[in-house]
Amino acid sequence: MTVIDGGRLFVQALKREGVNQIFTLSGGHIEPIHIGCIDEGVKILDVRHEQVAGHSAAGWFRATGEPGVAVVTAGPGVTDTVTGIAEAFYSESAMVVLGGQTRLSQIDMGAPQNLPHVTLLESITKWSATIYEPHRIPEYLSRALRIARSGTPGPVYLEAPLDILFAEFDEETIKFPATFRRPQSGASPAHVEETMELLAQAERPLVIAGNGVWADQVEGELLEFAEQSQVPVWMTNESRGVIPETHALAKGMFAAPLADLVILMGVKCDYMLGYGQAPLIREDAKVVQVHADETVVGFNRDVDVGIAANPKVVLAQLNDALKSAATPDRAAWHSELGGIAAQMAEEAEQAYGSDSTPMHPARLSREVVEFLDDDAIVVPDGGDISYGFFGPCFQASTMGQVMITGALGCLGAGTGFALAAKMAHPDKQVMLFSGDGTFGLNGMEFDTFVRHSLPIVCVVANDSAWGMVKHVRRMMAGNNKLAGSELSQNTRYEKVVEALGGYGEFVEDIADVKPALERAFASGLPACINVAVRQDVWSAATEGYKNSWGLAEAADR
Repeated sequence: MTVIDGGRLFVQALKREGVNQIFTLSGGHIEPIHIGCIDEGVKILDVRHEQVAGHSAAGWFRATGEPGVAVVTAGPGVTDTVTGIAEAFYSESAMVVLGGQTRLSQIDMGAPQNLPHVTLLESITKWSATIYEPHRIPEYLSRALRIARSGTPGPVYLEAPLDILFAEFDEETIKFPATFRRPQSGASPAHVEETMELLAQAERPLVIAGNGVWADQVEGELLEFAEQSQVPVWMTNESRGVIPETHALAKGMFAAPLADLVILMGVKCDYMLGYGQAPLIREDAKVVQVHADETVVGFNRDVDVGIAANPKVVLAQLNDALKSAATPDRAAWHSELGGIAAQMAEEAEQAYGSDSTPMHPARLSREVVEFLDDDAIVVPDGGDISYGFFGPCFQASTMGQVMITGALGCLGAGTGFALAAKMAHPDKQVMLFSGDGTFGLNGMEFDTFVRHSLPIVCVVANDSAWGMVKHVRRMMAGNNKLAGSELSQNTRYEKVVEALGGYGEFVEDIADVKPALERAFASGLPACINVAVRQDVWSAATEGYKNSWGLAEAADR
């Protein structure tokens, strides 16, 4: 007879589900799980703040398409993870957080770190539960992973009181449920026919691809659809790269306000899509929406054809139908979009081609992008500089190359995303492009990178401010009311990374950016290139921030 405890059973159940590492920070209420990981050969990726454990678990989903697992101790361990859980909830990232809890016999007695975690997390998880019987650990864990993956992916919270983890029993008495993968449902023949009719009638059709395309691992199906139908594509968030962003049909971001047919493929009409309303999407536009989660279909915008099904399967069905259908001449539509794209590129060139000193953040972005390998993974983490200048500059060729926060707009998630990306793809360059304000949130994770030999390179675009906030404040109230939006001038963040055992350089001249990046990657160490950039410029993303928060009226007075 082999006797094991609940902690080791947790780890055995994880391994059966294909989970071979956990993102965690040590604590008394989860010690049996950590010991179980050591006994079972599961890697412990210990971070410096539980928030990053949560971001790393969400980042694992972004990097691999499989849920990541974070393990955190009770009380402050769980509350520290709340931001990571909330980010995953809003970004539709599948993850499971395993939390510790006081012994059942001591709950509500004022025991250390005893909080009602389940109640606390119900509003930002798909499921939140406590395990009360040690033999049911595999059942609960299997269910947690299933729920995290299903419909719209998202976070699940599961906790085990300490006496459940310490409980001992005969290993032969344990029953493990069969592993499960989400069903591959498709559209009805009627819905396929209706969609094809709308495609045939449309003069200016557009596909908007979103997180659901990544969640259902759409690959060549969308490219085949776009090329057969000659419909341009706009890719948001995790879907970026599902068709190469250099492709002639990847001009969809300019098309939305003009399109007479919009096919929403695995995307939700939240604020990032203008709630599906005008001016971003015309009131009279026909709308087809395909999403694995039926609650998302018709959210914020009525649709003409709503398909609650797997986008990968539906695209295959549409591709079959297109093989026997005539393709309308869309040359005029493509020419119109090409003209808009060329005009936008010409206007942007003033910033991206700038030779100013201090350096323009757009020019810094271009220098970095030109240096990177074609298959590099980039993690923009910040507001104006990272999201507004760097994000649009990088052109993804495959999904998973761009890892960026979603609707929560969560700064500081990048260190966890980068950690997960490097673990999943150790042979690829991983570039964390950070604002200086953002670096201060989770910069201590460079210690984690050093301890685990993860040579992640970070470029800090240092404008000595919370740039997006500062620029909108200036618009609203003038230059004499910027308190709280400015930081110390050119703080030497690279010295922090050097002190933690990494590589660092401070850069001021454009000509020094690429050589510094060469040395950083060649060092084989986690690295920080801290670059002084202009403080008087901002991107279109800041204008969007101003408008989305309802600050435009005050700013335009």
